[in-house]
Amino acid sequence: MMRLRRRLATAGLAALSLTGVAACTGQGTEPAPTQRALTPAERLAAAKSTLDAATSVHLKLASANVPQGASGVVSADGWGKHPPAFKGTFTLTLKGVSADAQVTSVGGQVWAKLPLVPGTNKIDPKTFGVPDPATLFSPDAGLTTLLTATTAPTAGSDVRQGSEVLKTITGSLPGSAVADLFLVGDRNATFATTYGLTDAQQLRQVSIVGPFFGPGTSSTYTLTLDQYGAPVTIETP
Repeated sequence: MMRLRRRLATAGLAALSLTGVAACTGQGTEPAPTQRALTPAERLAAAKSTLDAATSVHLKLASANVPQGASGVVSADGWGKHPPAFKGTFTLTLKGVSADAQVTSVGGQVWAKLPLVPGTNKIDPKTFGVPDPATLFSPDAGLTTLLTATTAPTAGSDVRQGSEVLKTITGSLPGSAVADLFLVGDRNATFATTYGLTDAQQLRQVSIVGPFFGPGTSSTYTLTLDQYGAPVTIETP
């Protein structure tokens, strides 16, 4: 009997010891709750921070349904950097006539190699009705300001772009935000926008639909961004 009591006491002490170890190490506790999913507005704000912090990014611009005889930028392909700088090629249309221009913008000055004009020359882009392309990469006045200016952001369906699956967010943009950035668009209108974001909160695509070329028109600008942080050198020509 005495031997049996000793065995029961030893087993009881062992059980208490194991319970204490589990309490100290966190074993046997409830699992931590999963992290709360970001709202669409929070995802857009995170994407702004991610792009604003990138040292560089590759950008493509395409357009659709541009009215015949319109003037403005219809496509672009180039690199942007922070602090704001740009180098690449723009396709412009002037009353329906298209032309390519190789553009470099550094330190608030813009140079362009224009068709039928020898060499690369300093220009004022506003004389062509286009913004300084480096402005697109300004955290305070550039592309990412559209993300936080978007009203009623709503999560959409996932879409595949190449090897990536993007989370889409739809919303609306005031015409003033669009016109201030692109120097085209009806300031009194509302534009529809769709964003495509990666799980890492990288802005990958922006599609904006509305009257870019005056009231009563409806055109689309689509911007694609990739290669965040790639080594890029942008210098004065």
